[in-house]
Amino acid sequence: MKATARDVNARLAQPDRDLTAWLIYGPDRGLVRERANLLVKALVDDPDDPFNVTKLTDEDLKADPAMLADNMAALSMMGGDRLVRVQISTEAGGAPIAEFLKEFEAGKMPAEAWLVVEAGDIKPAGKLRKTFEPAKKALAAPCYAETGRDLVAFVDDALAAEGLHLESDARARFLPLIEGDRGVARSEVDKLILYKGPKEVRGDGEGAITLADIEASAAAGGDAALDRVVDTAMSGRVKDADASWMRARSGGASGVGLVRTIQRRIDLLSELKSGGPDAAMRLGAPRFGPAADSFKQQAALWNERALDQARQAAFEAERQMKRAGAAPAELLGGDLLLKLALRAEAMSSRRST
Repeated sequence: MKATARDVNARLAQPDRDLTAWLIYGPDRGLVRERANLLVKALVDDPDDPFNVTKLTDEDLKADPAMLADNMAALSMMGGDRLVRVQISTEAGGAPIAEFLKEFEAGKMPAEAWLVVEAGDIKPAGKLRKTFEPAKKALAAPCYAETGRDLVAFVDDALAAEGLHLESDARARFLPLIEGDRGVARSEVDKLILYKGPKEVRGDGEGAITLADIEASAAAGGDAALDRVVDTAMSGRVKDADASWMRARSGGASGVGLVRTIQRRIDLLSELKSGGPDAAMRLGAPRFGPAADSFKQQAALWNERALDQARQAAFEAERQMKRAGAAPAELLGGDLLLKLALRAEAMSSRRST
């Protein structure tokens, strides 16, 4: 089955539990991840439960073609619903998933878990869409660029859930900062919520977000600083990465923000490899100057397998932050940054020899 752009949110927020598999795809990786998270939260009690939620990449499936079928057939050890979540970075990486779904639809393959697949801007004639769209037990959910009205509704709903709202001048300043990428929008909304504090401790009348609040939270400046930190790490400049992260921390940067910036950089590099320069630029990749040159060098340095491994490491760091609480977030983020910098340094050394 295929969802339309109009009903995709509703069909993921309240999924049909008679279905087994969902394919969520589109050029905006942030929106794809946002909607995949929405679906996963609707299907399982704890999206971070390592016993009932298995996270895989196309590289995992390439290394072990039977891994998907094995995980889909496995029963829960602790009780409760199971889910397998797969991220693919290329069209070819989805071939094992398409093959599994064909076998499952034909009654030749068991499924004891739900399957959620996240992909980029895949083609209608590709194997994944040609398998998911006519399937009776699967749904293909496209995530195309949002309109200004969609973005405003998302921001207003997310803030309203925390008892907050944007004043008119704050809205005019804030919305252009997040236009075009749901991942950026989510990150910046979360920063505002964190800055204003929990609604339980705010007094009456303190739910308005003013222009001063937007400026104080330093959304754009904070992102630029973290982009520079990640830039040094992904280029293999280990000492620079450590020093720039220390400076960013002293300026108030968070470990959560660092990990999300790393995830966004990984997504941009993956998009460049799968969709080309234009696709990456549409998602926010730098277009000109030293930043663009550095981005291209990183793309040459990081192959798809290395990017998938980096993505898994970032997911694990994020999961640990959620489980451990806020205190060690900066340490976990810094540890991830150092690992990526060392990996990039080693890959750079091999290329130069």
